[in-house]
Amino acid sequence: MKNNFSSLIALFLGILMLTSCLKSKDDEVTYYYDTAITSFSVGTLKRYLHTISSTGQDSVYQATINCSTYKFNIDQYNCVIYNPDSLPMGVDASKVLTTITTLNSGVVLVNLKTKDKTKDSLIYYSSTDSLDFTEPLEMRVYNNAGTAYRSYRVSVNVHQENGSVFNWTQVAENDQLVASMKGMRALVYDGKLWLMGNDGSGCRLYVSDMGNALSWKQVSQDVYAADAYKSFALCLGLPMFVSNGNIYQFVKNGDQYESQTIVEPNVTKLLGGTKKQFFGYSLDGKLMACEAFGNSWKDDAFDDSAEWLPTEDVNLVALLSKNNSQDTKLILVGNRNSTKYPADENAVVWSKVEENAEYSVQMPWAFYSKSESFKHLLPRLNNLQVVRYGNSMLAIGGDAINGNAKAFSQFYKSEDEGITWQNDTIYKFPKTFNSSNSVFTMTCDENHFLWILAGESGQVWKGRLNEMGWKKEQGAFEN
Repeated sequence: MKNNFSSLIALFLGILMLTSCLKSKDDEVTYYYDTAITSFSVGTLKRYLHTISSTGQDSVYQATINCSTYKFNIDQYNCVIYNPDSLPMGVDASKVLTTITTLNSGVVLVNLKTKDKTKDSLIYYSSTDSLDFTEPLEMRVYNNAGTAYRSYRVSVNVHQENGSVFNWTQVAENDQLVASMKGMRALVYDGKLWLMGNDGSGCRLYVSDMGNALSWKQVSQDVYAADAYKSFALCLGLPMFVSNGNIYQFVKNGDQYESQTIVEPNVTKLLGGTKKQFFGYSLDGKLMACEAFGNSWKDDAFDDSAEWLPTEDVNLVALLSKNNSQDTKLILVGNRNSTKYPADENAVVWSKVEENAEYSVQMPWAFYSKSESFKHLLPRLNNLQVVRYGNSMLAIGGDAINGNAKAFSQFYKSEDEGITWQNDTIYKFPKTFNSSNSVFTMTCDENHFLWILAGESGQVWKGRLNEMGWKKEQGAFEN
């Protein structure tokens, strides 16, 4: 009995000791020795905007803009934080409220430096205190043991120019070659401006660098069929055209461009295409497609009468598909024969999806038939020129062939793959623009510059929407 009682006392004391130990562990604080800034965002900021009054006075007014949706990238390897998509022009970066989260409850301090920037001046970060980000700031995040910190260079980028402004530069005032043309088309290949045109004595091909001054060089000494320039287009990523029953393709060989020729009597006009296939018209007016440079042309299907196919001022534009990143949307825009169809008031538009996924089935061309629901159609303009700009299309032209539209009165922009064409006031012709109403050409280069070459005056202009020239920063990091 005595032994059993002694055992019971020992067990009770053991339980008390265990309870005491557990209690002491619950009261302990766990310190973490690593930390980092894991998210960074800004809030609603002031923005100063310029406006022109009815009297022509320039004034500034203040507004607010919610900037919380602008993503900030955190490069943990280089310890830099920045927004790849800059905040809009006019945002006040001198008073910015931020929201910061850290790993393991790290403590953030901001280094404001002294005025001469020779000494550190650290303050505790607070989400309710604004910070001046007109220059990058250093932020330090200390681990909660207080033994080490990690330093970040934090930038809040603000655009210094208005992205919605289109600026023109006059490259040439009286380019004699351009002025001499009676008909011409231009395109960009290999970082150079290519011009094919008929100067009244024959049709020739030229190339020039795209600097602030043009210096034309004739690509070859051949003189082509008088209207060969009408089918001058990029096909399979190379300059091509049809002349006297031959298809000419130009490839780069060192510093020179060499032509390769193939006899294809069934194709009378090239329309353009992608790097996968290109298109043309046959002798009997059929729309044909070819997936390789050679005699592998096939009839291409379309869902309406061939009488609606454009035969004059034809433009083929390739857009990125809005539904599938692998596909390309092809838009065919032009005019029907003015003698045969004098009553047409609008250009004709067709579209086709080039499906590039494995086992995909190619669909026929679809005609955009005119209906009451389409209120903004593209006028039937003389020498109609259409190019891709971003993933939209821009069109210009001379006087309307049948209608009231005036030459160079506006740019027509389509953001819905050619269904409607709006007067976008951002795009305007230069004030001193001067050109023949029927001889001019427009193209776009890989840097998003529009080029317009004007007949008679010899003016050459290039212009770009500001935002199209902004550098695209890296959007993600793997740490």
